[in-house]
Amino acid sequence: MFESCLEIRQHFSDYVDGLCSQETLRSIRYHLDYCHSCQREIERAELLQEDLRTLPRQPMGPQAELRLRVRVSQELNRNVVSRALVSLDDRFRALLLPVTGGLATAILCFCLIMGSEVTPVSNLPDVPLSFITPPQVLTLAPLDFSTGNKTVVVETFIDAQGQVERYKVLSGQSSPELMRHLDRLIYFSRFAPAMTFGRPTAGKVVLALRQITVRG
Repeated sequence: MFESCLEIRQHFSDYVDGLCSQETLRSIRYHLDYCHSCQREIERAELLQEDLRTLPRQPMGPQAELRLRVRVSQELNRNVVSRALVSLDDRFRALLLPVTGGLATAILCFCLIMGSEVTPVSNLPDVPLSFITPPQVLTLAPLDFSTGNKTVVVETFIDAQGQVERYKVLSGQSSPELMRHLDRLIYFSRFAPAMTFGRPTAGKVVLALRQITVRG
């Protein structure tokens, strides 16, 4: 996929942060098996990331947080269609309460009038209809590793073909060695995509890992 070390090193930051696509990840790992110079570069990047994690976090002021939220909202709704949908949603929310109250009153009056005419409800349980299902784990890659004393919670994003797009660690310890193990575990596992009305779609699944030992 990559023709030079300079080109592949442009993806080292995403690799260390676990943001590479599956194809890019495989290409980088294949390159690192044969290029000692890039191996040293990726080790320095991992050490730098580990040092940055040890720095104290600076709290964000209320004004900065407000500006950030406004900026994110503008980016999410910067096209005309999104702004129109947001405006329409705001209008419906304004009408939702009085409409709901009127509907509830009408239903209550109808029940009081009909009274004994209502057909008794059957005791048989309803059959659930699964119109929407989340992604599911089919098989995990055979790999041995320990998460230490803390549970590692990983959010995995699955596309409509059941392939892993990316993942991120929500909580638990995070080290370069653990990230390498998670790369192999997640990117070489098999998932079933989410389903919406019988059609595969993108979704996400949360994995909680603690003292995991998987043997092939």
